[in-house]
Amino acid sequence: MESRLKKCQEIGPNLQNSSTTIMDVIVSGSGLVGAAMALALHKAGIKSTLFDQIDPAQAAKDAATTGEPVAVQFGDSGGSVMLGASALRVVKQLGLLDELLANSSPSKFTHWFKIDGTSPVVLDAVHSNSKGEPDPALHAPVQIMRSKLHSIFINACSKAGIPTLMGKKLVSVDDSGSRVTAHFADGTTATGDLLIGADGIHSATRRKAFDEKLKAEFTGVLGYIGVVALEEHDIKLDETCAFYIERNKKQLVATFKVSEKLGAINVMTFADPDPEESKEDAYRPYTDLPKHSARLADLIGGWGVPKNIEAMMRHAYRISPASIYDLPDLEVYHKGRVVLVGDAAHGMVPNAGLGLVSGMEDVGTLLELFLRFPGVKDLEKVLRLYSKLRVPQATDASARSRAMSKQYYETSILGQSFSHLMLRVGIFAFNNDMVKFYDIFDCPAQVAAAVAAEEASN
Repeated sequence: MESRLKKCQEIGPNLQNSSTTIMDVIVSGSGLVGAAMALALHKAGIKSTLFDQIDPAQAAKDAATTGEPVAVQFGDSGGSVMLGASALRVVKQLGLLDELLANSSPSKFTHWFKIDGTSPVVLDAVHSNSKGEPDPALHAPVQIMRSKLHSIFINACSKAGIPTLMGKKLVSVDDSGSRVTAHFADGTTATGDLLIGADGIHSATRRKAFDEKLKAEFTGVLGYIGVVALEEHDIKLDETCAFYIERNKKQLVATFKVSEKLGAINVMTFADPDPEESKEDAYRPYTDLPKHSARLADLIGGWGVPKNIEAMMRHAYRISPASIYDLPDLEVYHKGRVVLVGDAAHGMVPNAGLGLVSGMEDVGTLLELFLRFPGVKDLEKVLRLYSKLRVPQATDASARSRAMSKQYYETSILGQSFSHLMLRVGIFAFNNDMVKFYDIFDCPAQVAAAVAAEEASN
């Protein structure tokens, strides 16, 4: 077996010959989907190494130079994320459901209001999910802090012995047909049987291995995510998930109750002139917190949001920028020895809450395929079936997300009240089983059916 370090230039997973049974996989990106993917590979008996461009040491050095606090703990950014039944099924397969549920709260209802908190529209998520999910424990979506979920995944990777290498910015990919090599900005390389791009909506893996032109498009929406200690500041929040909308002015505020003590607030606007949030790599929490919390609280206060919602932003102890991008639909998620998962494959606007769910479905699908076909000789079949299963489902999720974004930011010629009425009619249809918003993706059943269909056709 070759060494992991070759002349201090080549770093990677177990560099065994690709003719052997078990694969070595490079996972580019150690965020939520990347870490979950590495755990899925481990469950299938496949070795992998996580690589990420985040460099905590450099962040600490910057802090010492500037004298300003810098978030150096990877994952300590962002706000709350929601996981529905499809995603929870995959977490259960990974053996982490109990830990996730112990650190999250159920979100049984979603509320929509006009910007001032009037005219509530309510979706019963439990009723909707119960039609396609037999396990009552998975009926309610859950809210969990992104940083907490990430720590659960990363800690599980550590316990499983999955290496995570930081400061590895991908700059190019060489695919020989039998092996694939990732080249990093620090001069090191990693070679394996497969490269999995889990590096987000601005994926370098997608651009370097597929096409440089495959870039996410800025939607014009500038976003900010605040996290607040509700109990500490005596902020009452009744709804677990709520949206406050002003369509004429393209203003949106979303709130999430993670627990009685903790909440998150997202602010979206087309009008904020602050240019720094439009940078692709601007996602780390602000260092000048008082300045930004006051600015954003004053901003949404001027929009007319309820006072408790304004207070959430004013007392936020962490605020992260989150400008909104949308990735044009891809026709395929694999090319040669490279495959994309999560936002790298189908980065979508966040308005429908389907982004992380879709990424976890990617993980669950590849897990089922690799449990059936763990060897290098079947890799082409695995990737082909993966694209066949996931492209239609994720493309549909992206379309639904864009449609929901349109509902949030566009006003009918008949006025905003009519648009809100149409939202009410649509949610009434969901609550009364007239239409489905999203079909739960059963990874084991979908894979079994695809494999059976292929075998029957041969």
